[in-house]
Amino acid sequence: MRRVTLIAGSGMLAPLVAAAVRERGDTLQIIDIVGREDLDGAVNLTLAQAPELIAAVKAYKTTHLVMAGGVHISDAEREGIVQAFGFAGKVARVAGDVGLAGMILVFCRVNRIKLVGVQDVAPGLLAPEGHIAGPPLDAAFTASAQRALAVARAIGAVDLGQSVIVSGNRPIAAEDTGGTDALLLRAAELRARGLAGNSGMPLILGKAKKPKQPSFVDLPAIGPNTLVNAAAAGVSVIALEARNTLLLDRAAIEQEAATRGITVVGLKHG
Repeated sequence: MRRVTLIAGSGMLAPLVAAAVRERGDTLQIIDIVGREDLDGAVNLTLAQAPELIAAVKAYKTTHLVMAGGVHISDAEREGIVQAFGFAGKVARVAGDVGLAGMILVFCRVNRIKLVGVQDVAPGLLAPEGHIAGPPLDAAFTASAQRALAVARAIGAVDLGQSVIVSGNRPIAAEDTGGTDALLLRAAELRARGLAGNSGMPLILGKAKKPKQPSFVDLPAIGPNTLVNAAAAGVSVIALEARNTLLLDRAAIEQEAATRGITVVGLKHG
């Protein structure tokens, strides 16, 4: 039997992962780092308490570790995490999210803990290739959807974000530390000012895994609320990197896509 520690952030993903681990029959420790109230038996520790968090993992004799959910990390918290991880922090020389992931990987290797991704625990959440929800993708916009994924990977290559919005083939906004919701809000503001969405070409939201990002942490994801915000921004197509993006509550995503007329499609990289 595996002894699994789940590091839980915000959003819908953490409860889904907890349920999948328990259904498998593994022993589960949940460390809630954002102060949520819907995870039974969770240990509440903030990122500012990085030494206590590390001690809790070691005391549990964790064999497998999985991270799920969103978290916003301040620069001060990043520095504290680096110090708490000691040797692993020095090796990783943290500069961004990819650096943090590398530091965690070093820590787990040193402590003989296997890092597993959400897709390893709940593979049914991965976006498939092809049509996912809403109207079928118009063949005339396939190249633009592929372009959106290519641009998303380009901004991911510099560790900025995982999502972009393109108008036809023209990128108009990229995700930063504010996340996808903030990106969609900026796109809505650009559209309201007449700076986007008036060319006759669709606004396309593209989401892709960062090229240097390990698959055990922070895969791009969408949920039904993404569809609501995308509609408000005037986005009519959501292009996801197939097998590298998570669908949180696919049934609700399908319902929102149908209601709002948004195409959701999974495309292979390249």
